Amino acid sequence: MNFRRLEYFLTVAETGSLRQASEILRISPPALSKAMRLLESELETKIWINDGRRLILTDAGKALLKKAPLLIENFKALKSDLLTGSVGPKPIRIGTFEVFSTYFLTFLDTLAWDNHSLELHELLPGEVEKYIEQGDLDIGITYMPVPNPNLDFLKVKAIEMGVYTKKGRFEGVTQDQLPFVIPVAPLQGTPTKMKGLDGWPEDAFNRKVLHRVTLLESALELCRQGRVAGYFPSFVVCEHNKRVSPEYRLERRRAGAQLTGCKLREADVFIVKRKSYEETDVIKQIARAIRQIC
Repeated sequence: MNFRRLEYFLTVAETGSLRQASEILRISPPALSKAMRLLESELETKIWINDGRRLILTDAGKALLKKAPLLIENFKALKSDLLTGSVGPKPIRIGTFEVFSTYFLTFLDTLAWDNHSLELHELLPGEVEKYIEQGDLDIGITYMPVPNPNLDFLKVKAIEMGVYTKKGRFEGVTQDQLPFVIPVAPLQGTPTKMKGLDGWPEDAFNRKVLHRVTLLESALELCRQGRVAGYFPSFVVCEHNKRVSPEYRLERRRAGAQLTGCKLREADVFIVKRKSYEETDVIKQIARAIRQIC
């Protein structure tokens, strides 16, 4: 069986449209239509019924939809085992974004790495869930979950978020008058009360944006230079301040009593996994590390 066609099938089933699926998969509609016909030929059964512009799954198609994710996952695991062989530690494939792929890496000290190695992927929220569902990653770490019925979101803890500037900079300036650095990419698809990849609350004031950057480290550098304020998880700033000289440390800006500003907030951190993926000791150890470090 061609497992790529199975992956195509999942996307078509999710969208209910060959045209929409072809746009997501970046292949032409005729090529995708041919792939689905070949899949039906391989299975020797009809999996679709055309209903105008929509595709409706047959009973056989619905049965395939339930079993296809596990088939793909097992195939990828087998392929990985064959490629890597039995020599060396098995990689733990984690997807997250820069908040957890940089200043959280002290969690490595909490795991026994004799039996495992780390494969860390930096992704955007939404991409984390996508690649876990496809079986390309084992778990994800996020505080911006994008709902997916095929995934489990294990709440670990709530982390503090706040507005930070360089110590001694912008004295007497209220939060709503500060120049901010924010992420370039807007955030879409999350059910949380956040707008932007830094988790800025929707009910807070509109920030005066001076700079937009892609990397968290770029935002921290601009703050170290005293140019802007940033909205960061408190544990990131705490770990950052341990690594820099006192003159480059950041401090939290408190919202004034009369400010409709951004007071210290909390964001829930989740470990994301496929429903079919066992909650292993490694997951429990990473959850414990999140509680300790964050």
